Amino acid sequence: MKTRKNWAARLPAVLPKLLAAAAAAAIAPSAMALKVDMYAIGDFVPSASGGCGGGDRPSWPGMAKAWYDWMGLMGHTKTGNFTDGSTTLRRFCDPSYDANCADSAYVDWPDAAIIALHGFTSDGGWGGTMRQPWSAATGGNGECSLNMGGNSPNMFVGDNNLRFLHASSCLSLNDSYFSKMRQSMMKTPGSGRALHVFTGFHGLMWISSSYNGDYAETAIDGHSMSVAKAWVTNHYKNNKFECAWYDPLGIFGTCSDQCPTAMTIGPTAASALNRLNNERYNSGWGDPTGRNYYAWMGYLGCDPVGAGPFAP
Repeated sequence: MKTRKNWAARLPAVLPKLLAAAAAAAIAPSAMALKVDMYAIGDFVPSASGGCGGGDRPSWPGMAKAWYDWMGLMGHTKTGNFTDGSTTLRRFCDPSYDANCADSAYVDWPDAAIIALHGFTSDGGWGGTMRQPWSAATGGNGECSLNMGGNSPNMFVGDNNLRFLHASSCLSLNDSYFSKMRQSMMKTPGSGRALHVFTGFHGLMWISSSYNGDYAETAIDGHSMSVAKAWVTNHYKNNKFECAWYDPLGIFGTCSDQCPTAMTIGPTAASALNRLNNERYNSGWGDPTGRNYYAWMGYLGCDPVGAGPFAP
């Protein structure tokens, strides 16, 4: 079989018996509880009032909290609900970017986390809007956004504790990000410390309390199927958004989709794909030992607002 640096899990996924058997033989499941955090902004602060801008989305924290609460109900330890408040870059950036960064006390401290905030494409990767500029009082220079996986990222996670990171954010894992996202998932190649699974959205994602159940189901299903598959299957919406006025049900194909995506890394193509298809919250897998290869999961042809059809 020829090796490729981008291995895909195209849904619906059917796992080969050989691959499943190899995973079961190589890695024993663990019931170890995870530490779980949530970071969400619903009340954004206008630039004119000293904030970082962005329209308010009052339903957003509830979506993240549905995942957070159900992770608690599934036996994990809820260690931090950081909603609104002084959400600045300091909580997400790595000391390799600035010595005053404190990700090891925030997003990179728990084992699993979810981030809910406005997103955009920034320098070839995911940009996320903060609530407040990072002030000089805590070592910042007024920065208002995180950057993960771009050409000059300030966010590297997994070198402390974080294994699973969910980004409830527009444009957080576009099909064009995969290759560069690897550097933010493993800061130091060969260190043996890395993010296991990163999930987000290709194009725009949608916000409503009616989607709380999708986040709850991700937490529940991620204990009986891979975390990647739990995210992608629960958040996929077909032909539902921004329909033409004459086509509210999408009968004529004028509506757009919501396109969840997931990715993993590994020292080999087989290891990245195995993790993508098999690692659950309760698996107890060790860290990836390299980032030479990545694997992705998503719906080919999924056509969202804000990006072209998903086609890695």
